[in-house]
Amino acid sequence: MFFWIHDGRISPNPPQTQLDKVPRVYPTRQGSPTQIGEGEPGTTPTGSFLHRKPEDVYKESSEPAEKPVFFLHEMMTTPVYTKEKDETIEACLDFMLEKRIRHLPITNRLGELVGFVSDRDLLDKIKSYEKEMPVSDAMTKRVLVGTPGAEIRQVTKVLLEERIGCLPIVNDDNLPVGIITRSDLLRLLLKYPNLSLTV
Repeated sequence: MFFWIHDGRISPNPPQTQLDKVPRVYPTRQGSPTQIGEGEPGTTPTGSFLHRKPEDVYKESSEPAEKPVFFLHEMMTTPVYTKEKDETIEACLDFMLEKRIRHLPITNRLGELVGFVSDRDLLDKIKSYEKEMPVSDAMTKRVLVGTPGAEIRQVTKVLLEERIGCLPIVNDDNLPVGIITRSDLLRLLLKYPNLSLTV
C-alpha cells in the first residue's frame, strides 16, 4: 500500500495502483536459449560479463530458480535514520554526511513522519544564514510513503511515475521503519537478472 503524508496527516488521494491484483512472475525454465552468436570476434572468455558468450550468460542467469516476488520488508534498509523537525539544517546535513546517507525522514517529537529532506535540499541552504534554521523550513511536507507489505514491482512503478528516488516505509502508527532507494532496486537486479520489475 502507498499513500501520501502531508505534514503528518494521511492524504485521502493515494497513487493509483492495483495492489490486490499483482501477478506473480516466475523465472521461466522451459526450453533452451536460442543460439544467438559466439560473442565478439577476437575476444576470449573472461570473468567480465561483456567478454563472455551470450548463451553462457543467459544459461547462468536462468539457473537456479530465483525468488519471483519481493516485498518491501525484505529489501528495505532498517532501522532508518531520522531527525526531529526542530533540528537545525546544519545539524541534519552534518548527520547525513556522517552516516553517508542522501535521504533523511523528519519526525515530530512522537517519532511520527512529518517530512523528508535530501542532501540537495540542505546543501542549498548551508551556505547562508539559513543553516541555523529548523529543518522543518527546508523539508518536503508532502511525502509519498509505503508499507512493509507492498510488492516491489509496484514500488518500482510508483518511483518512476512520481519521479522520486526514495520511499520511506512506515508502520500503522506512521512511524518510519525503513527506507528504499533506486540504488536498492539496481542491486536487486544485479543479484537476480531474471527478476521482472514490471507489472
